Amino acid sequence: VIKPKQWTQQLGASSVDSGIGVTVDSSNNIYVTGFTSGGIVGNANSVGNDFFLVKQNTNCVK
Repeated sequence: VIKPKQWTQQLGASSVDSGIGVTVDSSNNIYVTGFTSGGIVGNANSVGNDFFLVKQNTNCVK
C-alpha cells in the first residue's frame, strides 16, 4: 500500500498547468481542482495529465 501525500507545495510545473474548478464550503475553505501535464512534486509525469486538488483555509493554510 502506497501512502498518499498529505501535503505538498509547488508553483507551476515544467509544462501546462490548468485550474478547472473552484468552490468554497460552509467553513469558507477554498477548493481548487485542475491538471498538469508536468510532474507534481516528488512524482514524475510519465504519460498524459496529472490531476490535483488543493484545499486552503481562510488563513491561507493548505
